[in-house]
Amino acid sequence: MTRADSTSHTRTLARAIEIAGSIERLADFLCRPLADLAAWSRGTPIPSPWFLALVDIVSANALTAKAFDNLAGAKTRRTALADLV
Repeated sequence: MTRADSTSHTRTLARAIEIAGSIERLADFLCRPLADLAAWSRGTPIPSPWFLALVDIVSANALTAKAFDNLAGAKTRRTALADLV
């Protein structure tokens, strides 16, 4: 994907993948199917709560529990993933 083909959403996702180290690790961290992230990277719209989670990751330059603040059920995931951050 060239810069001309990219959007702020796909660029944010790409940076979050770089921070995570792989698309698989980011999918695991976000508790999302890999197929969702692959589709998002091809331009499928990212649901707003998930985009905001990606923005939090990029802003912190790390996989951060703060990313779950915008997601439903975040407390459960944050507790389960506390050892990852």
